[in-house]
Parts: sequence; structure tokens; C-alpha cells
Amino acid sequence: MTADKDKKRSSSERRKEKSRDAARCRRSKETEVFYELAHQLPLPHSISSHLDKASIMRLSISFLRTRKLLATERNIKVCGTEQ
Repeated sequence: MTADKDKKRSSSERRKEKSRDAARCRRSKETEVFYELAHQLPLPHSISSHLDKASIMRLSISFLRTRKLLATERNIKVCGTEQ
């Protein structure tokens, strides 16, 4: 009977280890994507390489909003609908 319990425990521990490894792999890929995004921002490499994930998201959103706003203003001026 103890051999059966050991087998279940071993199986459970293997499943937990597999789950931890999968989570570690996902976090690693996520971190890689975040830092790739950080290096696309119009910032010096010395700054973008030291940003945390929340800062990368905040700056990326701000950059995209600014870019959208400038594009909208440019379209208004080009179309001649500016009053």
C-alpha cells in the first residue's frame, strides 16, 4: 500500500514540477517580448534596457497615443479641414 502512495506522490510531484517548468518558460518568453518592445521605443538603449514591465507598457501606450494624435492632426492639416 505504501508503494501505491509513493507512486501517486511521485506522479503528483512530477506534475507540479512540469507545471513550474511551463510557468517558468512562459515568464521567460513574456520577459523577452517585453524587452523587445522596450527596445522599439524611441529611447536610448541605456534607458530602455533598465525599464520594468509596467514602465514598458506605460511608455508604449503613451507613445502609441501620441503617434495617433499627431497622425490625426497631420490628416486634418492635409485635408484642409482645419478651422
